[in-house]
Amino acid sequence: MLDCIKTFKTKAAIALAVFSFVATPAFAAKPPSAKQIANLCNQAPLVQVVENLPQPIMSTAKPASLAKKMKAGWRVQGLTELKRSFKANFQWEMLNTASGTCLRIKTIQVTTGSIAPKVWINPSIRRNSCDYKTTLRHELEHVDNHNVYVREFSNDLRRNLATRLKGNTGMLVKANADPRAAKDALMQRTMAVLQQVNSQFDAVADAKDRHMDTDSNYRREYAACR
Repeated sequence: MLDCIKTFKTKAAIALAVFSFVATPAFAAKPPSAKQIANLCNQAPLVQVVENLPQPIMSTAKPASLAKKMKAGWRVQGLTELKRSFKANFQWEMLNTASGTCLRIKTIQVTTGSIAPKVWINPSIRRNSCDYKTTLRHELEHVDNHNVYVREFSNDLRRNLATRLKGNTGMLVKANADPRAAKDALMQRTMAVLQQVNSQFDAVADAKDRHMDTDSNYRREYAACR
């Protein structure tokens, strides 16, 4: 049985993970034109993806959702807790010229799969029994689905994120203005794209999990040990 907790790093959480590096590049004697500075501002950021596939943790603590599932009538043999989350770190670049000033995201580093799945087996099931092995195999299939999600989400970001973000990660700002509002707007814009992409791969993994967690499949697994 799956207990999937979908969490995304919201604006408040992002702020703790942001590392800002503001640089003012040196231009040749002739400064770039307003059009050139706009083109520089619209460049896609460098995308870095840190993919994690930690081993699942066998947990003895009762999952928070256990009581709710039992109240709903489930006979819970096991639960897998997954957090399909990501976080993003940003590096910034400030382009200051006589033709204008641009704040842009120079580098975005997205970290995926950093929270290990937690697998819980009902302690009433004798360890290494047929029921135990069947339940563990079922829960580890959920972990496999999660790992496929992490790999596919990460690979899509490597291939396509820069293209998706091009033209949307820079902003012309007033000289000497406080850049925090512009940074906040650019981060929210970027996170909206990331969340949309994540949701697509999350939905695929959810469909696989729902296909496993059916009454007919539970009956088949239960009967295998009888």
